[in-house]
Amino acid sequence: MTLPDETYDITHSILSITLDNASANTKSIALFTERNIPQAGGYFFHQCCACHIINLVVQSGLKEVSNRIERIRDAISWIGSSNPRFQEFGRHCTLNGFYNMKLAESGCPPAQSLTPDDWYVAKIFVEFLQVFYNATVTLSGVYYPTSSQAIHQIVEMSDMLNTYREDDLLGDAVVAMETKFKKYWSEMPFLYALGVIVDPRIKLAGLEYLLEFTGNKLSIDYSEQITDFRNKLFEVFSIYERRFGGIHTELSPEPDTQPLPTSWSILKRRKKDKSASSSSSTTRSAASSGAELNRFLEAQFDADENTENFDLLLWWKTYSYRYLVLSHLARDILVIPVSTVSSEQAFSTSGRIIEPRRNCLTPEMVEVLICIRDWEHARKRMQNETVDEQFIQNFSNLYVDEGSGSNQ
Repeated sequence: MTLPDETYDITHSILSITLDNASANTKSIALFTERNIPQAGGYFFHQCCACHIINLVVQSGLKEVSNRIERIRDAISWIGSSNPRFQEFGRHCTLNGFYNMKLAESGCPPAQSLTPDDWYVAKIFVEFLQVFYNATVTLSGVYYPTSSQAIHQIVEMSDMLNTYREDDLLGDAVVAMETKFKKYWSEMPFLYALGVIVDPRIKLAGLEYLLEFTGNKLSIDYSEQITDFRNKLFEVFSIYERRFGGIHTELSPEPDTQPLPTSWSILKRRKKDKSASSSSSTTRSAASSGAELNRFLEAQFDADENTENFDLLLWWKTYSYRYLVLSHLARDILVIPVSTVSSEQAFSTSGRIIEPRRNCLTPEMVEVLICIRDWEHARKRMQNETVDEQFIQNFSNLYVDEGSGSNQ
């Protein structure tokens, strides 16, 4: 991590590094900060991968239902291992329905302990995990801002946990997932908060309501954090104001904006329950400086319509002349990813760059190949596509007999 710093002299240019929560990464960040000066007060310097946290949450729930899932897997494996069994399976499905299959009578050891509850847990848990899967896909995107999406996904996941917490069969799994969820997100990252604050449809008032909604679902008190976020917001803005302020910009009418279809019903409910005037006065009283930031926060809050056409980056590009300083802050915040690949995958060249046929490459040549690969993937917009390493390995192991075949 220090080599690029020494080579390219970027000591004062690093805003954020997103890694998983491995202890080795935490130690690396500590060493890195000793040699570098974090930007923006250091509030965004080290971000834990959100998708890694979601995986830990899901794994904690899977452990609670693993016995039921394994019994179903064993039964399916036993059926698929024999064609006569598979045909018998199809006959029972056709005649008696899925839950009336008489696998136990056919001598299937795992089926002797299968119950309708096992099938219920498997069916409901798949539907339950769909929200977490959607969150992982959304937050692992590479061609749109993810920092502005994190709290929306947290709201969706917290609502799902609250819905199934009292389920007789899934309750233990949900409680385990909720415990892991609170371990990482009972203290909301400032990046996530600022990611929705710079959204002109949400801002500080919308953030407060979303955190209140999440807190009520999971019994978490975010009130002190909301106050802390407000103070940090003006603190970070003052840093950017010193760097980019001093240029007068002409004011223009606020643009019409339309929100995305994620958690917006909650925000619409907030507008009905709480007048915008009370939220604006609270924001104004909390700030003694930053006229541009106050003007942005006090602009009309609207979340009445649902459309997918709103482009947050385009909005800030279009109205950067109106919010000269804040647009720089928004640009830096929206560029920070909330998820990343594992460090082992990111920095491992085994099997992709260095392999048996190219195991004598110089370090410089390896660097060239890695850069060219990344640039080419970026050009073709393939950076979020996964590579089937097993398929590549199998293809590499193929033996072609050039002497076989008919001569024509």
